[in-house]
Amino acid sequence: MNSPLLKTVLSYIGSFSRNKIVFYKERLLDITPIDVGKLLSQSLFNFNNEKQLPMKAYDEINRIFDKAVFDHPNFGKTLAIANLGILFEPDLKQNFKTIIDSHSTNNLLLIEWEGEIESDVLFFMSKERGIKININNLSHIAL
Repeated sequence: MNSPLLKTVLSYIGSFSRNKIVFYKERLLDITPIDVGKLLSQSLFNFNNEKQLPMKAYDEINRIFDKAVFDHPNFGKTLAIANLGILFEPDLKQNFKTIIDSHSTNNLLLIEWEGEIESDVLFFMSKERGIKININNLSHIAL
């Protein structure tokens, strides 16, 4: 990671806030994120109970994320995630804001974001036709 970027992230995670979330694009960091879409789809592949799918997905997301946390030499406990489209699948009925909130209180959460970001609003894919997520109550920075 380049020095100004490293300083920005270190300054941010040193601040007092409930969440520690960094949105970035194009692998700017020296960390390879987990492929959430691939891992979650693999874990749900043979699951056939549609009524219990949202609960099973939630449990699997937590299992996958907890397993992927690692100790970064500069940032401490860190979770890096990418390919998040599966989290927006209607059949899974997941609340993206709740997921990132719960996984960013004890860890630095690095999110490779494929959409647009405007202040406290995320747009999954595009502003014009994407999913809008208000994150105004979550402490975050966008690189």
